[in-house]
Amino acid sequence: MAELEIRREENVAWLTLNRPAARNSLSPALLRLLAQACNELAEDEDVRAVVLRAQGGVFSAGADLMGFMAGMHGDDPEAAADIGRKAAEALLALPQVTIAAIEGHCVGGGLVLAASCDLRWAESRSWFSAPELDLGVPLAWGGMERLVALLGDTMACELVFTCRRLGVEEALGHGLISQRIDGDFDSIIGEQVAQIVAKPLGVLRTTKRQLQGIRSGSFCASADAAALLAALRAPESQRAAQQYFARRAAKAARRNVEDTAPTNKEIAE
Repeated sequence: MAELEIRREENVAWLTLNRPAARNSLSPALLRLLAQACNELAEDEDVRAVVLRAQGGVFSAGADLMGFMAGMHGDDPEAAADIGRKAAEALLALPQVTIAAIEGHCVGGGLVLAASCDLRWAESRSWFSAPELDLGVPLAWGGMERLVALLGDTMACELVFTCRRLGVEEALGHGLISQRIDGDFDSIIGEQVAQIVAKPLGVLRTTKRQLQGIRSGSFCASADAAALLAALRAPESQRAAQQYFARRAAKAARRNVEDTAPTNKEIAE
């Protein structure tokens, strides 16, 4: 059984952590597969969004410590310790919109992977923690940088130094996740991902490049003019604009009909 399932469905790639018996703990082999999958998807022009999720109702219990301890006794222990960073950075580098679809607990290295995505959507029972200091190790894999970027210095320090859990409402309030999902998780995720990938490819990629530039400190607003002109000339963007104005016109027409329709009192008179 593959520890990472990869499924392409129209314009979406679904990457599923598949170690449910181990609560989707992150083995070195799983992280290598994830990094490899991301590197391959980066070259796929047909994929507009990448969704990271997990089997079994638990996003991830964090690093598979026994698996990593075995790697520490190999020929290159530093490379073994660094594989999680490579997987997280492969996620960060993807040109597609990336979404972590989180069920259940999201712990340690799992939190680092989720934080490496553009969006994090969590179902109502989810919770989050970084217990590394309680385990006697630092938060690694670039996780501290990502948490500070998402939560700010103070809240990231609170989470990491205290090792306490954040429930879904607190995670939402602090901006760790963008959405709490109640109801049929799979259906709602599918519908919302479909809304994203329906947008023109060019503007999705441009927006992702802007985000990556902002995150790396290399963003240059002067490039926006060329990107805007390119979008205005692109057939897919032109069709999107036509559809947008058509919807606006239809809504305005409905409002006009409602405004001019006689009331029940006027009909009676």
